[in-house]
Amino acid sequence: MCRLTRLVATLLAALVLVVGLVPTARADDETPREWRISRYDAKADVATDGTATVRLEIDFHFGNSPGHGPLLYLTTQQRVADNPDVWRMIDISVGEVTSPSGAPAETHLSSEDGNRVIRIGREGTRVRGTQTYVVNYTARGLVAPRHATSGLDEVNWNVVGTGWVIPIENISTTITGPAGVTRVACFQGSGFDQPCEASADNATATYHSEGVAAREGVQVVAGFPAGTFVGAEPRFTKRYHVGNVMPATPLSVGLTAALTVLGIGAVLLKARRWSRDEVYLGHTPGVRPAPGQEAKVGLTDKAAPVTVQFTPPQGATVGEVGVLLDTRADNVDVTATILDLAARGHYQIVEDGKKRWRFNRRSTNDPLTPAEKHIVDTLFKRGNSVSTKDLTDKRYHKLLPGAREKLLDRVVKELHWFKGSPQVAQGLALAGAVLLILAGLAVGAVLGFAFGLGLVGLAPVIAGLVLAPLAFKAGRRTAEGSAVLAQAKGFELYLRTAEADQIKFEEGIDVFSRYLPWATIFGVADRWAKVFEQLAAEGRYEPTDWYVGHSLYQGAYFSSAMDNLTHELSQSMTEAMAAQTAATAGSSGGSGFSGGGGFGGGGGGGW
Repeated sequence: MCRLTRLVATLLAALVLVVGLVPTARADDETPREWRISRYDAKADVATDGTATVRLEIDFHFGNSPGHGPLLYLTTQQRVADNPDVWRMIDISVGEVTSPSGAPAETHLSSEDGNRVIRIGREGTRVRGTQTYVVNYTARGLVAPRHATSGLDEVNWNVVGTGWVIPIENISTTITGPAGVTRVACFQGSGFDQPCEASADNATATYHSEGVAAREGVQVVAGFPAGTFVGAEPRFTKRYHVGNVMPATPLSVGLTAALTVLGIGAVLLKARRWSRDEVYLGHTPGVRPAPGQEAKVGLTDKAAPVTVQFTPPQGATVGEVGVLLDTRADNVDVTATILDLAARGHYQIVEDGKKRWRFNRRSTNDPLTPAEKHIVDTLFKRGNSVSTKDLTDKRYHKLLPGAREKLLDRVVKELHWFKGSPQVAQGLALAGAVLLILAGLAVGAVLGFAFGLGLVGLAPVIAGLVLAPLAFKAGRRTAEGSAVLAQAKGFELYLRTAEADQIKFEEGIDVFSRYLPWATIFGVADRWAKVFEQLAAEGRYEPTDWYVGHSLYQGAYFSSAMDNLTHELSQSMTEAMAAQTAATAGSSGGSGFSGGGGFGGGGGGGW
């Protein structure tokens, strides 16, 4: 899962970088203050079919802040106030673009967010002062025939839209139609609610505005007798949104509810199946069949009762049982193993200052598992003494991941406590959850656009969301693994409940030291330490020398010293891994002195 998270983060970072490299229109805060349009003159001849032939002439004032040229956005689709399910389409066709003042008038056309974009000017050439540009285009969709309120054929045109990022001065507009104009109106401002000048003379309407600020517009309206325009009805296209792609109809709600119940039921059934471990049938939990005895194996139906065990599972190390408990090898399992090795005489742990410890190697014939051998060999690879500060060096970066890998391999491949790798099972289950979510989104999109049943796609999405957290329960234990787990749970119960006067001492064994690593993986190390603090205070317990330090057995420090030690061990090994990762990343590719580029980069600007 961590790898998946890092992959997603990397892809998002790459996307941000790519987007950052794409040239964009000049933003408001990047537009020179002196830029403005000092004259804006629009003339529209509207034919009987409703097609408007527009000639737009503007004087663009660059002043002493040179630019390539103007950038125009002409709306091609807009919302309909009383019908959110459709777009009103305005068909734009751009014709000749010139500059009477001699400025470069090369034109690049594109479409963006429901607009026809006209970029005028030449790459590499900037102009100053005031330049004149003439843009010719046709627009179809500006007419509302036989308007229900006025009863007229209305030419209703936002001649200046509210998307301009510079002020516009001296705005004049004329609309000429195939019949006499009977009514006119002009509005301006960000909400088109302030009046401006309007008049009519026969078939031509004239409008004028002193100017508008950035993000303000001008609307002109010319009323012609009903029937003036023939075939000028507006064109609409489907507008998709949540309301019409995923409508809550009886059919969609019923299908979604039924499929959701079926999906969740299937997920829970599958999760229950993979969470049922194998057990030895006919045997008390934790009891293995005798050698040579034939034993039937089946799946457990419910949690087995826990019987107190006064000793750890035989033939199992603390790190291995840590993996068995939660199906994964983690830092707690490794640090518990490190404590266990010290208690068994492989090295001595000595306090070496505040929150610093030193490990001094000792000689012993105690056998080691592969994971334990890896820990000892890595700890003392540079000598017979190493401190927690030394462990932050990148040369120890394999200590933590190597120990985790070997613990997991032994539990799965040698001890056969799981039917297969729990990580693989969990990864497949998590992949199934992701696929369900993606499938739901895809099905919802298809059914939504085709039949308006997008709500049905929620069913697999919900099933995937239910499956995702359950995926981490995948990884079935074998009957042997279940027997060891039952013993471990019984021993955990003992460590959680034993009082000072109930501790069973064994001859030649420091019970506190030998069981402390087990208390660590069970999460009861603090309690276990407090029990022996009482025993030490009563003179009933004398610690061995696997740990040397003034704080471990003194009052309030008794229970905190081990917490500090395990924290420092984990932090040191994590820092070693980070140091190695940083060193590897910093050395990848060629040297900066050789050229060829480096890290980072990108940029953008306006026109």
